[in-house]
Amino acid sequence: MGLKKKRNFGLASLVAINPFAAFIVGLLNPRDQASRNLVWAFVIFYGAVFYIPEWSNSDSVRKLALLKMMYWSDFTLDELMYLMFRGPGVYQDPYQPVIMFLISRFTDQAWVLFGVFGILFGYVYSRNIWFLIDRVGNRRSAAIVFLIIAFALDESFASGLNHIRFWTACHVFIFGVLHFSDGRNHKYLFVSLLTPLIHFSFTLPCVLLLLFFAIRRFGIAIYIFFVASFFVSQLDLAVVKSIMQYLPLSHEDHAMTYVNKADAVGDYWTVERAWFLDLNNKLTSLFVFIVSTYLCWRGVHRTRGASGGIFVLGMLIYGATNLVSYVPSSDRFFSVAEPLIIAALVLFLGAERARKKDMQLAGAMSSLLAINTALGVRLILEFASVYLLFGNFFVAPFVEADVSLYELFTGPR
Repeated sequence: MGLKKKRNFGLASLVAINPFAAFIVGLLNPRDQASRNLVWAFVIFYGAVFYIPEWSNSDSVRKLALLKMMYWSDFTLDELMYLMFRGPGVYQDPYQPVIMFLISRFTDQAWVLFGVFGILFGYVYSRNIWFLIDRVGNRRSAAIVFLIIAFALDESFASGLNHIRFWTACHVFIFGVLHFSDGRNHKYLFVSLLTPLIHFSFTLPCVLLLLFFAIRRFGIAIYIFFVASFFVSQLDLAVVKSIMQYLPLSHEDHAMTYVNKADAVGDYWTVERAWFLDLNNKLTSLFVFIVSTYLCWRGVHRTRGASGGIFVLGMLIYGATNLVSYVPSSDRFFSVAEPLIIAALVLFLGAERARKKDMQLAGAMSSLLAINTALGVRLILEFASVYLLFGNFFVAPFVEADVSLYELFTGPR
């Protein structure tokens, strides 16, 4: 057996024995080609031992209940079609209901459902992170490291597996945009344009993506639109609100109010904590505004490389989201634009023309993401089963946690 095969066998064995240990190995060796696959495997395992807080209003509770209903009621394909297309419009996209229907033919177990969800999500999630790692090369700095971590935690695998439709669509869309911008391979553009099949509301980002190709050369005009959108979003215009109701959002999205990613477990975040989340939203928005202004000043919007296209598209989506923020749930599209802005900044810093002063300023600007990044860590712990640290895929079918890692640190509620 060759050295490479022995090494791959050793890593595969580590994943089988302890996926968390393999995950740590991947994080400590980001330049290793195997690292992205170790993180991918860990996301799948995270889903397989996903902690579902039954006391909460989290989306994962409803998903598991729907799977059990499909399994125990002999749910038929015709009923699935009714649910998706002829019913009240809860699902106007096939990804989640079709997967749940197929799984329900065999089992009603949560570990299978969320493990399967983790396959696609974990793949695009890990590839998005390593897209940045691969392209910064040897230009290492504390600012770049923190920004890549902030990129990874802006919408991590915890929120991704809890709200599987929207956040899978989000990372698939970003995956297509990042890779298309780098090599102009049209198959990646096609990947992004398929995201409405995962979440219907991604018709809007897809329309903006197509519009981007028509107006890409007007980067400074898009920046002006981006800046103006912050002021327009503060206006209480009844006409604008009425128009925005025709956005491609599902019945479910129109009916519900926006759930902040930190509020993913339902009503845990009380009124006393609302100031903390509001502060985070303001700081993240300020980060996007300052970084976009700085990158425009440095001329990134005029560059023909990946950073320029990603940056201009990020501004376009963020500005459009500002305009439609009247619509419940539309705030989530900020989480499509924010990673693109962060990615553009990382790529700019990784380029040869970036100066030491750019690194220093980026470090100062990235401090605005400290709360957002901390919330990402907190959310991972919230849905992390205690079996995540010491378990493996072989024990996942036989265990069910009644407490999360977060509760181990803070005590039961």
